[in-house]
Amino acid sequence: MSPTEAMFVLFESPSHPMHVATLTLFDPPDGTAPDAHASDMVERLRAHTEAGELFRKRPVRRLHGYPWWRLEKHVDLGYHVRHTAVPGDGTMAELLSLVSQMHSMPLDPQHPMWEMHVIEGLTDGRTAVYTKFHLSLTDGASGMRLLHRTLSVDPDHRNSPAPWSPSVAAPTRYSSLDARGVLRSGLGITREMAAAVPTLVRAGYHGLTEERLTLPLQSPPTIFNAPTGRARKVAARSWPLKQLRRLSACTGAPLDVIVLTLCAGALRAYLLEQYALPEASLTAMLPVPLDLGEDPTIGPGGNRGVGAMVVSLATDEDDPLARLARIADSVAHTSGIVAALSRTQFQLVSAMTLSPIMLDPIRQVLDDIPPPFNVMISYTPGPTRPRYWNGAHLDAVYPIPTLARGQALSITLTSRSGRLHVAVVGDRTAVPHLHRIIGHLDTALTDLATAARTTPR
Repeated sequence: MSPTEAMFVLFESPSHPMHVATLTLFDPPDGTAPDAHASDMVERLRAHTEAGELFRKRPVRRLHGYPWWRLEKHVDLGYHVRHTAVPGDGTMAELLSLVSQMHSMPLDPQHPMWEMHVIEGLTDGRTAVYTKFHLSLTDGASGMRLLHRTLSVDPDHRNSPAPWSPSVAAPTRYSSLDARGVLRSGLGITREMAAAVPTLVRAGYHGLTEERLTLPLQSPPTIFNAPTGRARKVAARSWPLKQLRRLSACTGAPLDVIVLTLCAGALRAYLLEQYALPEASLTAMLPVPLDLGEDPTIGPGGNRGVGAMVVSLATDEDDPLARLARIADSVAHTSGIVAALSRTQFQLVSAMTLSPIMLDPIRQVLDDIPPPFNVMISYTPGPTRPRYWNGAHLDAVYPIPTLARGQALSITLTSRSGRLHVAVVGDRTAVPHLHRIIGHLDTALTDLATAARTTPR
């Protein structure tokens, strides 16, 4: 097990499960009754009895507690693939309540750490699929790629694979642990980091003197950085992507900046409601650079690792256009630093960026240590063309992340066939009335559009 994979196993606790998930919604094929489609999907999924290596791994503890992988010969699909129903009236709100409960439950390390729940009973006739992966197996982006690789562009295709099929789940590449290999790797990393120092020093100096660079531990304390438990709350919503593209064309701002500005406006309004808006601007950690124009849905599974950068959300700014301009400047400056680094250098800098998360237990005792960032905002691109699984049309995709220690809120976004899907995940106690953040995203979109139309260009 690599150090990155082991980190997610070792840092997990009953109150801090370390898994990511995806909620997908499918329209049943023509001629299929909604109440029969879920049963048919479960039957077809369980028929794929051969599982790739990634889906047969489970962690075991050896050598003073350091975890190692054990490969199971067979996967119990009756355990991993589950059939359930939406309770109550079968509304989207009831589905999200069910998903919130599922997302609160940790995965069992006595089995390969993944689950798939096929959910029937939605009043609109769609079938929901909630798929959960432990972060030691795959990150959110790689998990999305696995799911998308099972889909077809042909609505008449009826031989779709399962995510665990060997043709979909690529074999895991193991790192050598021999002494020479470790030494060579360490020397290479040292050289990469030394080469990055001049770039980081120059960028940091200019960024700090011009107040354009946001660093970890510069964030104000907020209710989003309170102690968290295991219970989660999930809210979700979709918008036509063309609305955001028009706003991008009107303001001249990139689409990723538009999205961040909407999130900033929603968080500002929510904190004002809670009488909890700090005077200083909130900051966001971006696990991957936002780029709503890409479609990298084809690629191997496994935890490939991601970088991280921290940007300002300008929540201390009341004017939407001024907030947009400040966020654009922060993103541009931080992205410029990232572009000047190699992949290895960026991963090393990202590790230093995220390392203050380990200070969270100390922050619970010493109030003067600021949080490393206030909220996580991530984007995972989806397919740009319609996709189908055995004739069922993929209608919506909502990535659902984990919550790091001391981080009670996360916002994830994905695009699919001209729509932007947003999921907001929060600690059930620390972030009350989570669904109101979704409503404030609507308001933020309207406010920014109004300001852009009334401002001369």
